[in-house]
Amino acid sequence: MSARPLLGLLLVVLALTSPAHAATFESGGQYEGRGYALFTPTSPAAGPLVVALHGCWQTPEDFAIGTRLNELAERRGLVVVYPAQGRRDNAYRCWNWFVTNAAPTSGEVGEILALARHVQTERGLRDRHMIALGFSAGGFMAVNLACAAPGVVTGIGVMAGGAYRCGVGTVGAMQCMRGLGTDPAVSAAACLRVAGMKTLPLRASLWQGGADSVVSPANLGALETMLARVIGAVGVTTEPLDGEVHTVHVDARKRPVLETWLVRDMGHAWSGGDARGTNTYPAGPPATERMLEFLLGR
Repeated sequence: MSARPLLGLLLVVLALTSPAHAATFESGGQYEGRGYALFTPTSPAAGPLVVALHGCWQTPEDFAIGTRLNELAERRGLVVVYPAQGRRDNAYRCWNWFVTNAAPTSGEVGEILALARHVQTERGLRDRHMIALGFSAGGFMAVNLACAAPGVVTGIGVMAGGAYRCGVGTVGAMQCMRGLGTDPAVSAAACLRVAGMKTLPLRASLWQGGADSVVSPANLGALETMLARVIGAVGVTTEPLDGEVHTVHVDARKRPVLETWLVRDMGHAWSGGDARGTNTYPAGPPATERMLEFLLGR
């Protein structure tokens, strides 16, 4: 066989065996003044967009490393957008989940949802749903997104967060984080009122460190009770798993819709995270992997 046919055969083999493009993680994106980073997997995107919300002092890049989210998104063919909170928005780069003067679907909530829709359109994602994963202030914001965009936000993974509008204003936010003055029934009613629905079609994976001195572990119980009401959970089981306390709530059709993890020795950190990132607890169960499994059902 001559060199030219051999070359042609080699090119065909490479086209059939090589991915269409390599996975990318792009920083420094901007959409309507909101910065973001974006992970795109090697394989064609399959499933909802993941919105990843960092905690105070963190950046999208730091959050991506600490959670190992890009690695797991690559395995599952998921696109991940990391909205960035700048110091002009908050001196500590916290999401302002507690503001008093913004309508539920405006302000930062509206900006995040608009950014997510932009990415879905730009990347041609067929699945128009999204799931939100957040740590601390990002976890509180993920709850806000679920109440503001029911049916669009179909899953939330919350690490060290709390119930919807459990604190309003800076003082209220600090009280809520300390576990004071939280009423899950009031939070549930407020969430459903904003959503305009009797129950939310939502799955939730909630995590909390038992030794957290920044966000009180009492917030896990408050958020669990609130979401059980909002989702319409009717049954619950609690059992040890991976040496921690794991609870699963099911709906009327016996489908798992809500889970909680209390990682007893963990402080204010991401369970099972990479030590190269800030606020991580590598010794804990792999939260990112477990969240995605539960929220996607695969």
